[in-house]
Amino acid sequence: MNRDYRTIPSETLGHPMEILVFGHSGKPMLVFPSQEGRFFDYENFGMPETISRFIDEGKVQLYCIDSIDNESWFNRNASPEDRARRALDYEKIVCEDIVPHILADGHEGAGILAHGCSFGAFHTANFMLKYPDIFDSGIALSGCYDISFTLDGFMNDDVFAGNPLSYSDRLSFETIQKLQNDLLIICSGQGPWEEWTGEAIHLAKNLKLSGVPVFLDLWGYDVAHDWPWWKKQIVYFLEKFERCGFLDSHHRMNADDSKYFIQDFYNV
Repeated sequence: MNRDYRTIPSETLGHPMEILVFGHSGKPMLVFPSQEGRFFDYENFGMPETISRFIDEGKVQLYCIDSIDNESWFNRNASPEDRARRALDYEKIVCEDIVPHILADGHEGAGILAHGCSFGAFHTANFMLKYPDIFDSGIALSGCYDISFTLDGFMNDDVFAGNPLSYSDRLSFETIQKLQNDLLIICSGQGPWEEWTGEAIHLAKNLKLSGVPVFLDLWGYDVAHDWPWWKKQIVYFLEKFERCGFLDSHHRMNADDSKYFIQDFYNV
């Protein structure tokens, strides 16, 4: 498996962003780490090895990046206002520093597949919903989608703008129109440590009412909030993407793709 360590300059971050890239071609998949995680966590938990067939066959190319959660939402030494501002900085870092690097890496014209587990799923949903021109699909596994639990209920415009459960029922007409060409998968188990399944259901309901293509997939009461299950889930969804022809270096979702996928999900 091709594995490449890279650094990408970022003025907003204040130092280079470190990333790990796996593979040589295929659908570009931007992987957000779990809470306060690092770019190497996805590898350390064996996820690239789990989906090695897709990587080796040139079906997906992974870009595993850092979070700055410890500088933003989970920075207990900063005010809620400062935490929210730093979270918006992270969005700028991803969109202005990371995304151009990915697209120039052989993926011109492609929509990027966002993916993450646990708090990485929060980032997945947030980036997909706010930047539909960049991200055309997302696979969010076991996520929380309401950031207010880190802020003791504090709310201002910046918090609202970075909180999917707050803004998901108030998306602009223009954003909804763009999102109709995209596809968000929200998956959650209902077993041990799956504390945020209700938020997944709530987010999916908001998006469906707005006409945004979203597929909510709830797994069983034995399905825990843990890596062994996330390994099974990511393979399951990538296999479906593969059968639908979505895994290509230059693929961009459209409304017909997402509509077909949702309607025929269990037959794909």
